[in-house]
Amino acid sequence: MEKDTNLCKFKGNLTKKPELKGTDKKYALLTIACNRGYQNADGKFEADFITLKTWKDPEKVVEELDKGQKVEIESHLKTGKYTNDKNEVVYTSDFVIDKLDYSLTKEKEEQEVTTEVEKEK
Repeated sequence: MEKDTNLCKFKGNLTKKPELKGTDKKYALLTIACNRGYQNADGKFEADFITLKTWKDPEKVVEELDKGQKVEIESHLKTGKYTNDKNEVVYTSDFVIDKLDYSLTKEKEEQEVTTEVEKEK
């Protein structure tokens, strides 16, 4: 039997320049737009907007990435909880980046699609 795996993959465009966050331990906060794999009734693709965090080299991520840039991400979902100032328990869910590829170009993406089509034959 296979082990359970917490793996989330995303490919999309950055909606804004990543932000450097945190005080003691810095992290980069990214938001990407990912098209859904189907069209709506009007024949248009809708998008989901996903926010992710990375603690791996956050200064470099913020410096090198910019709005509109295409990225491919492998991440995992991390859950947690904390007690706020009102003594209420707050549950959290964060996508944490394990692998970030931002060297994608239109040409490379088209080549990947061609390769996938060839595999299906």
